[in-house]
Amino acid sequence: MVMRKVLNSLIVATFLILPASHIAAQEVQKIVAIVNEEIISGFDVIQRINMTIFAAGLPSDSKTRQQLVPSTINTLIDERLKMQEAKRNNVEGSPEEINSAIEKMEKRFKIRPGFLEQALAAKKISIDAVLDQITVSIAWDKLVRKKILPRINITEAEVKSVQDKMRANKGKNEYLTSEIFLPVSTPNEEPQVRKFIQGLREQLKKGARFSRMATQFSKGATAAKGGTVGWRMLEDMDPAVAQAIAVTKKGSATAPIRTTDGYYVVAIRNVRKILSKQASDSQMELSQIAIPVADTEKRGLKESHIKLVNSLSKFVDGCSYLPTLFNQISNGQSGKMGKVSLSSLPDKYRVLVANLKSGEASVPYLDKDTYRIFIVCDRQDASMQSDSEDAIRRSIGNKRIGTRVERYLKDLRREAVIESR
Repeated sequence: MVMRKVLNSLIVATFLILPASHIAAQEVQKIVAIVNEEIISGFDVIQRINMTIFAAGLPSDSKTRQQLVPSTINTLIDERLKMQEAKRNNVEGSPEEINSAIEKMEKRFKIRPGFLEQALAAKKISIDAVLDQITVSIAWDKLVRKKILPRINITEAEVKSVQDKMRANKGKNEYLTSEIFLPVSTPNEEPQVRKFIQGLREQLKKGARFSRMATQFSKGATAAKGGTVGWRMLEDMDPAVAQAIAVTKKGSATAPIRTTDGYYVVAIRNVRKILSKQASDSQMELSQIAIPVADTEKRGLKESHIKLVNSLSKFVDGCSYLPTLFNQISNGQSGKMGKVSLSSLPDKYRVLVANLKSGEASVPYLDKDTYRIFIVCDRQDASMQSDSEDAIRRSIGNKRIGTRVERYLKDLRREAVIESR
């Protein structure tokens, strides 16, 4: 990469301190960078920061904006390189593809169909800036499919090697992870990158969604998928990453991890045993019938009450008539429980429903002074991890594509003439 750095302290200070609404028009039109003779303006940077804050749910304050400036400029530089390369290869997004992306964006952010431009304007975001981002994403994806996918070759020997490894490690833990990755290319970048990823970690601790943060900030190949890495064993990870994951609870994210190529924050989404089907991963739509016993005991009707409860348990063979039954019982405890993970239920309830099929009811359970009957209205069991040839080919292929995409972009950066001002 040929790069000449000419720092303009006035405009940088303006970006770092003031919100977009306070920046004068003459400032936003100043040149921030030139990428192969194509300009990135102050307005471009501000617009992307506004979009990032909106999409990731970040606070719109000067501290956040200060943290976002360097990564935003780097992202815009990469997007210019991607779009230039797509044009050289006569690749572009069609109007249909762009409209489809807009519809998905409206659904994602719960915006009424056709009202994206108005919703963005309320956040001081230009629709053109968003369309530019969408256009680059579509074109780059099509370019990757055109130039990289046809060159991915996976041999029978590679597939067999993975199959043998999976079978040899059957029963060991495997982790479903997502990542945010920020590279450190030179020693001078270290403090800035470290500070930025620490800021991202703080936002995650405050409740920011990991997938959105990864899409907006991660520089890894997984960014387009919300940072999703997939299932891996600890021994297949970078040692520093594996060490951090081993001491992090499922559902949590690690502190920033320094590796040889940069910084990672990794979220542990799930853990499973290799080639094992785990009932605890099942998702169930549950309802319950709750019948208090206190009143019947006072009236000396306990035995007849138990017979009634047992009869109800045997009588239930589906959920279609449960609403009517709930209305008849009408005690405030009976009703739908909604969709729950089997692993999230208390042990005393989990053992009752673990082996039930859709439409089946549990045996009555005396919970203090109330009999409870649980009905499984729907059940979706976790799919068993596959060691089939097709599944393994997809897994190897996805990893190989990611590696080659990173290499492709690095080559574009190295060959580019980039002037940062």
